[in-house]
Amino acid sequence: MTHHKRSRHEAPPGAQDQQPADSAQPAAAPAPPQQAESSAPAAQAPVQLALERDDLLARLQRLSADYANYQKRIAREISTIREYANENLLRDLVAVLDDIDRAYQAGAASHPPEDPLLAGLALVRAKALEVLSRYGLTAIPAEGQEFDPQRHEALLRQVGQVSRPMVAKVIHPGYELKGRMLRPAKVVVAVPPEERPDAQQSDQSA
Repeated sequence: MTHHKRSRHEAPPGAQDQQPADSAQPAAAPAPPQQAESSAPAAQAPVQLALERDDLLARLQRLSADYANYQKRIAREISTIREYANENLLRDLVAVLDDIDRAYQAGAASHPPEDPLLAGLALVRAKALEVLSRYGLTAIPAEGQEFDPQRHEALLRQVGQVSRPMVAKVIHPGYELKGRMLRPAKVVVAVPPEERPDAQQSDQSA
């Protein structure tokens, strides 16, 4: 009978069957804890983006509103500059009207009212004022009007039969340019008797 010698390195029969069953398929490694934690920032990312978007939109809206207001302000300033661009010129031309008035007064002192010289001066003044009025120049109403310290400058006060201060005489006419004061009218003001300065002083001394 022939006996086969078993190799020293040969595993005995049934030895392979004795290996643990779980060694054939190794168990899956547990998920690292970082994977669960990283899901939280990923969920917050859309919310953060929405907040940033809303902030940018709000800033753009404010910027757009500021720019619109800036455009309106610049348009108003340009309109005002254009409207009063001739102010200095008209102010100088008013001085020419003053010279015409002085010439008329001087002529009236030595010439009869029907003198052609006076009629010519009156016509020139009326024509000049008509032309200047096209550019917005208007004379300030004064004589017979209630005294307005914003438009009238009182050079002299006199007692009159009035219940409130009234303009009795115009010494130097005043003018406005489209509602803006060029110069006030210099006038004589009639005041009620109780407003007379010397009357007030006598009452106080008594």
